[in-house]
Amino acid sequence: MDLEIMNFRKGSVVVNSKMKFAKKVPYNITEAVHCVLEEFCSAAKNLQIQIDTHSLDIEPADQADPCKFLACDEFSRCTVNRRTKEAQCVCQPGFLSVDGLPCQSVCAIQPDYCRGGECHIVPGHGAVCRYKDSFSLPGLAS
Repeated sequence: MDLEIMNFRKGSVVVNSKMKFAKKVPYNITEAVHCVLEEFCSAAKNLQIQIDTHSLDIEPADQADPCKFLACDEFSRCTVNRRTKEAQCVCQPGFLSVDGLPCQSVCAIQPDYCRGGECHIVPGHGAVCRYKDSFSLPGLAS
């Protein structure tokens, strides 16, 4: 069995995780997982970590919304891979993720993006360069 911590969300400490089993498991495994997590919560008390067992939310993967617990940032949106059914955060136009970090403006990541022009992000369209009194997209004639 593998337990993957997917992310932490704002609020009290909220941990989103995914559990994968090496072998096929019975459909009612949800109850068993809940019991294991309750045991984990009890053991955490020895480390002076309080976990509210009533806050545990367990869903079978085939019934869960893959984007429900994925904490995409304000410059990305959740998409689901049709083949693998895995959710991932995809940056909006004009934003990039470098080394798995949250999405950042192309203008900030690549200061020379406009090659002498002024870079702006137009929501829904991406990076636009301004040269003197005109706008153009990089790589296109203005």
